[in-house]
Amino acid sequence: MKKPYILAVDDEPLNLIIIEELLSEKYELAYVSDGRSCLKSVSERRPDLILMDVNMPIMNGIEACLRLKQKADTNSLPIIILSALASETEIQQGLDAGADAYLSKPFQADELLNAIKLIFFNSSNKTKK
Repeated sequence: MKKPYILAVDDEPLNLIIIEELLSEKYELAYVSDGRSCLKSVSERRPDLILMDVNMPIMNGIEACLRLKQKADTNSLPIIILSALASETEIQQGLDAGADAYLSKPFQADELLNAIKLIFFNSSNKTKK
């Protein structure tokens, strides 16, 4: 059975190591370090899910999320924002940009795993209808 493909977008190597340890058994993973690289990667191979940081060089996660959600071919792509920015305003900004979920760092492993399962469950139900 083919593993779902997740693109992790974060400029902190430690965060990518944590994601690798949590997800590599069940998911195929790829990594980029900024929003612009995310857009390029998505254009080359569409992931099943994006895990997106907010504070990154070149293009932040909010801008990348907005751009993905504005394009017809990527607007249904599920995005989970993982960010240390966790005020109500910052969370609302992420959700307004089109993120499907917003988890604040440091996140709990179960919290991330459950958010991913929920997104994949909901998207599989949408395709069955």
